[in-house]
Amino acid sequence: MLPLLSGCVIFSSAEGDLQAELDTHRAMWETAGITDYRIRFQRLCLNCTVDFLVPVHITVRDGVIETVTDVDTGQPVDPEIMGAFRTIDELFDTIQFAIDQDAAQIDVTYDEVLGYPRDANIDLSRSLINDDDQFEIRDFEDLS
Repeated sequence: MLPLLSGCVIFSSAEGDLQAELDTHRAMWETAGITDYRIRFQRLCLNCTVDFLVPVHITVRDGVIETVTDVDTGQPVDPEIMGAFRTIDELFDTIQFAIDQDAAQIDVTYDEVLGYPRDANIDLSRSLINDDDQFEIRDFEDLS
């Protein structure tokens, strides 16, 4: 017979692991205290229009998106699609939302030094089309 282990967690859910991972990396990001930065951001989805798939540079100042420019042309993106782009803090919120909604799939890779999400593939429901959220961040630059 096995002894009872009071207060020990023997099994943990994937959701619990995702939450712990998110909490750890969000804390790393917050500890870094970076509010001014530039990233290369690309959304990856099957059903997105071309405007949403173009790699862009996002410049954030004081935690707010200042500019979003096309990587290839250097031109600002259409103001009508500016709302499709997010700060790193907002990307953490997107991952939290997926965890809270018990999404069908959540795969995230975090930066090992600063903690921000480098890649994510989120599918809220396998039965719904167009609910995927996939993105990648490259070329992080601290502008502080």
